[in-house]
Amino acid sequence: MRITVTVDDPTPEFQDKLITLLAEHTEDIETDTRWNEERATHYFRMLPARARRIVKEAVQRGGMVPADALRDNPDDSLRGHSAPLSRILQRGKMLGRWPEGIDQPVKPLGPGFGKVEGYEMPADLIPVFQTAIRNVQQ
Repeated sequence: MRITVTVDDPTPEFQDKLITLLAEHTEDIETDTRWNEERATHYFRMLPARARRIVKEAVQRGGMVPADALRDNPDDSLRGHSAPLSRILQRGKMLGRWPEGIDQPVKPLGPGFGKVEGYEMPADLIPVFQTAIRNVQQ
């Protein structure tokens, strides 16, 4: 059996009762950790401009954006560009906008140690984030 519950603006009393009930049945509960239009829109809206550009470019380029495409000048550093991607993901989890187990939608590619060769978004997330970008830009 599958039951999906969405509660918009619950009263604190109702929310406490629901959380207590769910806590009693955690072994039977599977959390939906997929990105959807609402989650992606909140995420994109919360990002600062440089991080939004990474997401937008990844979507426009079919899921992969090379680091050079994000540099306005060949010598520019991308240091600090991707930190908000993780920070906003964590903030959204704390605010309850998406579940704890949700994956980062855009991941850096490269050898590590701060060097980034590009960013990648899974193909199935591209349409979801296309809609999110449109929602925020309207």
